[in-house]
Amino acid sequence: MSDINPFSPEKKPNSAEEQSLWNRHLPRKYLKGEVMWNDDDFMPKDAKKEYIDVFRASYVLYFRQICESDGFDVDIYPGDAKAAIYTPYLEFEKEADMLMELSKHAIDDYNNVETNVHKYKVSSIEKVNYISTESCREYFITIKVDNLTLRTPLQTFQIHAYKGPHGENVVVLCRRKT
Repeated sequence: MSDINPFSPEKKPNSAEEQSLWNRHLPRKYLKGEVMWNDDDFMPKDAKKEYIDVFRASYVLYFRQICESDGFDVDIYPGDAKAAIYTPYLEFEKEADMLMELSKHAIDDYNNVETNVHKYKVSSIEKVNYISTESCREYFITIKVDNLTLRTPLQTFQIHAYKGPHGENVVVLCRRKT
């Protein structure tokens, strides 16, 4: 195999071997088992096809961040495209009340279920990412909390939650960020 990076602008993954290498870099669980690159799924709306190599390189970083952070710390966003599942919610203030409600619910559950003696209170929402499913929007919320037991500086928690079909708060994950 060539030492040339198949994702560089100089090299296009045209051969079967290069295409296979490209596919190994994409987490299949986020592509629902798709085997081949489909420009329509990966290119943002109104993007020019001549920038396909740039988008391929962006997706490698994007999916790596999703896998490494479970969707919480995504700094690379390739744009509004079908394969760009995790979206940064830059204007989350529009739904701040609902996001704060989900966060408080998650922290209350954490305080009641977790075996340690520390109790926490939500202080602020730092950032939010989301994915849209068929029935709802799932949020990946990073928050700052006060440790009420020790009265120490703020700590960071990550919450994966959404509003259920009947308006109930559903918490998938609540953890301290390490």
